[in-house]
Amino acid sequence: MAGQFRILGPVDASIDGQPASLGAPKQRALLALLLLNRGRVVPAEQLVDGLWGEEPPASATQSVQVYVHGLRRALGSE
Repeated sequence: MAGQFRILGPVDASIDGQPASLGAPKQRALLALLLLNRGRVVPAEQLVDGLWGEEPPASATQSVQVYVHGLRRALGSE
């Protein structure tokens, strides 16, 4: 399975030449953050800060988990 990702301009991805459905803007932003940190472990707190800034909602960590799950569904677990 070959994936291609674009983060300059609109965030998008294709898997084996087919467009991937990346979901809502925050989920796309999460993908961009993960791609910018490729090969590194990114703590949940850093992702929350990157997505919401200084005043995240109380459910931010749970939302990150939901977004990760959505990305895994869209892109595959690899």
